[in-house]
Amino acid sequence: MTAYNLGLRFEEVAASSPDAVALICEGDSLSFAELNSSANRLARWLISQGVGKGAVVCLELPKIVEAYALAMACIKIGAPYAFLDPAAPAERARLMLERCRPALIVSVREGSGPRTVIGDAAARAALQETVSKFDDGNLPLTSLITGVDPAYVMFTSGSTGEPKGVVIPHQGVLHLIAWAKSDLGIGPQDRLTNVNPIYFDNSVFDIYAALLNGAAIVALDALKGRPPAELVAEITKHQCTFFFAVPTLFMFLDSMHLLGPEWLSSVSRFMFGGEGFPLARLRRFHDAFAGKAKLINCYGPTETSCICSGFEIVKAVFDTDDGLAPLGQLNPNFSYRILDEDMKPVAAGTAGELWLGGPCVGLGYINNPQETARRFCQDPLIEGYRSILYRTGDLVEAEAETGVLRFRGRADNQVKLRGYRVELEEIDHALVACEGITRALAVVLHDATGASRLLAAYSGAKTADGDLRQHCAARLPAYMVPSRFVWLENIPVNANGKADRRSVASLLGEAVARAS
Repeated sequence: MTAYNLGLRFEEVAASSPDAVALICEGDSLSFAELNSSANRLARWLISQGVGKGAVVCLELPKIVEAYALAMACIKIGAPYAFLDPAAPAERARLMLERCRPALIVSVREGSGPRTVIGDAAARAALQETVSKFDDGNLPLTSLITGVDPAYVMFTSGSTGEPKGVVIPHQGVLHLIAWAKSDLGIGPQDRLTNVNPIYFDNSVFDIYAALLNGAAIVALDALKGRPPAELVAEITKHQCTFFFAVPTLFMFLDSMHLLGPEWLSSVSRFMFGGEGFPLARLRRFHDAFAGKAKLINCYGPTETSCICSGFEIVKAVFDTDDGLAPLGQLNPNFSYRILDEDMKPVAAGTAGELWLGGPCVGLGYINNPQETARRFCQDPLIEGYRSILYRTGDLVEAEAETGVLRFRGRADNQVKLRGYRVELEEIDHALVACEGITRALAVVLHDATGASRLLAAYSGAKTADGDLRQHCAARLPAYMVPSRFVWLENIPVNANGKADRRSVASLLGEAVARAS
């Protein structure tokens, strides 16, 4: 019988290939049988800690073996897990924990709440000793989990000034792994890089497209300050065949002359997503690997189980006036509408907001009914029954004959920075919380190479850049801290009296040009 939840699917793979490598992490290699046994013991330990079906477990962990095994343990008992950045500012971490209301937090740092801390080797060894006493057989209760039960919670930036936790069901990830197998050819012969941060949406693909298709995960870090040649050498050393990352990382490797088949000879498929890949830079990438590896541009909001479309880059892609590659056709089991501001279907060849439906759409935002109601809406073209669509805020245009989608911008103030989804309002809120600042607007500027730069304008008391940076860093993750702050006596407003982000972007662009 086909598995109807992630835990059963993982157990099927472990039973069919017990000795195959499942995870390479911290220099250790675990087989599917070993990872399954570890997950089973941890699942029983979680139950002993009071974690039941539907209860949230927060995993504030780096890429260590326990992080992956605990995720598998959670899906086996129906307890949705949330990976949190262990280096996140304390205030942001507090907001995420408040939203989750976790039954248990497993973390490498001290803090409040029901928490098990494994911040050093001794604490990790103590947990392993405790867990080793539990039975390592599969759990009967795994069969009680349905496809619509929540599998995990993934946080994204929030327009209200707080991060939002998206709840994704088991069935959404099952469709993702089926697509990875059928369209991307991922199977037991593969090793997937997990370069993406474990608390970042793209890592969902890395973990599940690998483990649930019998492939191995290779846990890697592209840490700031680490020589990029080391990362490339590790990918080759472990014979990784599938490399998924944000365009920013690939463009950085290219600038270091490390993005070529002579450096990444084992990789047969590269996939990128999370932000646009400027075609001028993408052409160099394509030409370097033509005939040696496939390049796939993928698209998908966090709210739709990570990825909802993919498009293989071919030479004809570059014969266009568009600045970005197509998003591709939607994956199986996705439905969609492209609607105008009046919620009416747009004419063929016209851009409108993309609304997504189907079993891969998330269950809403955890403990956040207002934001859930705003984004997960009844299909405006259906009245007779419940049909929920997710409003992406992405403006797209569909090719009439093929159904291939092309990105045409955003309907709101959400941007992508190095693959992370950022609501500019969250940065605005953080800056206005600084004493003396009356108004603030964050903007993203693009240079001639397509690289993005985050800046912020503010009015009120003039404040030193260092103080503003420190203030933001205490409230926001590093990728959301502006690289420059510009004081304006008055923030421009539009005809409706609202702060005009477009005018601010123009002013900051001029300021940057004068300074350079």
